[in-house]
Amino acid sequence: MRAPASRRKVASPCLAHGGDVSLDLALYQLRTFREVARLGSFTKAARSLGYAQSSVTSHIRSLETRVGMQLVQRLPHGVRLTPSGEIFRDYTHRIFHVVDEMAAALNPSGELEGRAAVGASALLLETRIGSLIRECRYRYPKIQVSPQQLAISRAQEAVRGGEVDLALVHGDCFVDTSTASGITVEELPDLGAVPVASASVADAVDPAAALSSLRVLAVDPDCASHQVLVEAVRERYGIDPPVIEAGSMGGARDLARTGYGIAMLPAEVAGAAANDGMAVVSWLPSVRLRVRAIRSVHGPARSAVSAVCDMAARIGREKAGQPA
Repeated sequence: MRAPASRRKVASPCLAHGGDVSLDLALYQLRTFREVARLGSFTKAARSLGYAQSSVTSHIRSLETRVGMQLVQRLPHGVRLTPSGEIFRDYTHRIFHVVDEMAAALNPSGELEGRAAVGASALLLETRIGSLIRECRYRYPKIQVSPQQLAISRAQEAVRGGEVDLALVHGDCFVDTSTASGITVEELPDLGAVPVASASVADAVDPAAALSSLRVLAVDPDCASHQVLVEAVRERYGIDPPVIEAGSMGGARDLARTGYGIAMLPAEVAGAAANDGMAVVSWLPSVRLRVRAIRSVHGPARSAVSAVCDMAARIGREKAGQPA
């Protein structure tokens, strides 16, 4: 005998079964998935969202049950998306873009709100991001700016994959601006960089002797600015200096100050440290580095991300002495 309708067990629809699919997905679970995809770790996602790790695991399992397929592959150290997870990630980003548009349309005050994950190359992280966070907090108090250091070569991948909403990079890296790439690029004011070393090296009477035991310090291996130093030392003084990765601008500063090497650092940083045992090496060339902002083309025209991007451009102009 057929069971009454009220007692029948209705199977949850899933993508794997095809047909008329109706997914009952909660935004908080999608938000958890987005953080896991961005950070590549359940632990980091839990910390970012303020959840227990068990909650993150539960959210992902629930999503996988709903769609009927594995979205995340567990690894010994972290996680990575499956091919289905990558598709799901792209649609998740589109869902949140629509949610942001709806929130903006329903906001009677017109005040922007949301979160912007900003990745920045090493030099920009230490010269632009602090000001960016302060200014955004003042002008857009409901926008949360979440910064992280980003390798220049990974900028496009990080934006396209949703790891960051906005990437700020310097140097002459290749950027694919075709429509198919899914990203848009904005030119920001250049960043001036100068060679710095210990005061004794900068004031050396015999530059060749001073350079004979020094290294060229690379802050970001993807930036060619340190190669300017290598070529100048080689052509002017016949010395082929070794290149050492400093890991960060702070590391390069410390190594340059102690006489270990020469680094190409932003002019504003060099000026601030002039009385701290470090000096500009006037007999080596300085450079102007291109700065670009990279973000997705799928976001609304006026969103938290676009507002943060506009603020980054304004700060760049102020740093460069241009009209804001």
